[in-house]
Amino acid sequence: MPAEALAPFLEATVFLQVAPWNGNPFVKERPDAPMRTHTFGEGGAGMITYLIVEYRRLVEIIQVVWHG
Repeated sequence: MPAEALAPFLEATVFLQVAPWNGNPFVKERPDAPMRTHTFGEGGAGMITYLIVEYRRLVEIIQVVWHG
């Protein structure tokens, strides 16, 4: 990940800790599914795909993509 993406990525990880359900559903037809996405960075240059494991109060990051 380039240096310019680090600060926005760290901000996004705080979002995942505080309000992970506020991300967009990975599959739009299943809005309550625990697989979510969240864009970050200027103009949405990055995207995190993650899974919420509610019973363990855990967020697993599946993939991070940066198009900067």
